[in-house]
Amino acid sequence: MNLVFLQRGRLYWALAILLMGISCGNPKEGQSVQKDNVNSDIEITASIPAKRLLNYWDGFNFKARTETTNLDDPEQKLVDFIALFPTVPDTVVQIAVHSMLKKASVAPRTFNYFLDKYNHYLYDPNSPMRNEGYYEQVLTYLAADETLRDEEREKYALLLELVRKNQVGTVATDFQYLGKDGKYRTMREGEKPYKMLVFYDPTCTHCAAIMQDLAQTPAVNNCIENGFLDIVSVSLYPDKDSWVAYQKRIPDNWINGWDEKGDVINEGLYNIRAYPTIFLLDGENTVLLKDAPLDVTLRYLVRLVSR
Repeated sequence: MNLVFLQRGRLYWALAILLMGISCGNPKEGQSVQKDNVNSDIEITASIPAKRLLNYWDGFNFKARTETTNLDDPEQKLVDFIALFPTVPDTVVQIAVHSMLKKASVAPRTFNYFLDKYNHYLYDPNSPMRNEGYYEQVLTYLAADETLRDEEREKYALLLELVRKNQVGTVATDFQYLGKDGKYRTMREGEKPYKMLVFYDPTCTHCAAIMQDLAQTPAVNNCIENGFLDIVSVSLYPDKDSWVAYQKRIPDNWINGWDEKGDVINEGLYNIRAYPTIFLLDGENTVLLKDAPLDVTLRYLVRLVSR
């Protein structure tokens, strides 16, 4: 008998038995799992922080014209709303944001006002509150909102696709870069427990200030010296001479490279909206923090290595 056919036959039988086991399992066990999931969801949404967030907009008059009232009131209310997000699971944040946007949609002018503020606080690179994970909840609503024109939904869907790249909890996209020693490396190389990936532009003055702060932070240097951390700084500026001239500003204990092929930008491997853009990764190159403010990144790193 043909060996390939025999092996294939065994595989089919194994799959058949597996499927029979799945489909013929104890129905009470399945009901128990489903019941447990439902109970878990109820417990999450019934918690005090969840109730506070889910009921936050009760009584707010979305039909009132925000332009004719004190603009600080609705804006501050939204800021305080966003400040509650870290107190609950992301599933509750999604429910709360979608519910709020649905209520706001009764007045297009008010709806657009809040969309602009969400974009400003959660997606603007200069916002200390920026958080793409939370902004994703806004985009998932907009990408599925059938009251919007097709081209608007498509725009939000494309933006949602960008935001979902290299999310926290996923393995960061690999790419090749040229090292200052003339050798090519890949981003995923390295065996340290943590990696800080810094995308920068050598012509950017803001980059210089942030990277100088990073280089002069004792806790960071201690992490590097004690073998906890690699800092991989990669210039995305297309001119090689600018990168070479800038190398004297990069600390010797960092890994410095240049995206020679321009893949990060041209292939859209990462959603780069400003410089520097910083990612914190673990030893498996799983994203721990994505484009968080430097102070947030440093506090998170210190907590990790002090465990």
